[in-house]
Amino acid sequence: MLTAGAKLFVETGLHGISWFVIDKESACVALSTYHFTPETTVDRAASLLKEIVAENPLMQEKFDSITIVYAYPTSVLVPGQLMEEAAKKEMLELLYGDITDVFIRTDFVYKQNMYNIYTVPKQTDAVVSYVFSGEVSTHLYSLLPEIIISSDHHLYCIFGNGFVTAMLLKAGKLQSIQTWQFKTPEDVAFYLLQFCEVFEVDIHDTAVHLNGMIDHESNLYNELNKYFMHLQFESLPQTFSYPEEIKQYPPHYFSHLFALAKCV
Repeated sequence: MLTAGAKLFVETGLHGISWFVIDKESACVALSTYHFTPETTVDRAASLLKEIVAENPLMQEKFDSITIVYAYPTSVLVPGQLMEEAAKKEMLELLYGDITDVFIRTDFVYKQNMYNIYTVPKQTDAVVSYVFSGEVSTHLYSLLPEIIISSDHHLYCIFGNGFVTAMLLKAGKLQSIQTWQFKTPEDVAFYLLQFCEVFEVDIHDTAVHLNGMIDHESNLYNELNKYFMHLQFESLPQTFSYPEEIKQYPPHYFSHLFALAKCV
């Protein structure tokens, strides 16, 4: 039984589901991560979310707050002065083609004066509404810009099972956030190098933040190390305290999750 003041955080998308609980003393008391295969469908991802909640009684406890972070990659960042409420669907379809069976949501990224227009599959929305009560939802891309406050160049990367999400800051200003599927380390290097080239960011003067499923001895790290001079594995934020079980793993495996929780 949880004590009063506990908070539940859930990140859900096509690539996996992660959830953790922070108590009123800012201590992590539970953490679990599920990685999906690249073939996982929207329907299956929604069903898995329902199953995970049903199989974990702790997720059914009464929380002081519940935050759902959607990590579906169908998103477009629009400068505040260009935002048109009536054109949101057209903006998304311009980039991703026809969009069906989704709800279109909008977050205001106030420090960047941008709007994040994104989609949430109706199947997932139905599950979230059914299994959680009083939740507050947002999008991964809406929170990422809050993680780094700097006037320098930064490439913040989250690696998962066959995908990478990257946020690019140029002189501290948000340029773009993208998610790519990949099969080889060379694919990742190509995407990230092209990302920097498009926005004219010097890779030799850019800090590359590594989170998620990447190891120092991996082929992926070695490939990135050929091109980027400032690779750094992220740490767990000192805002929270962590159980010994989490400390048995490299901190960057879970670093982005707790960095997001700081921004909520």
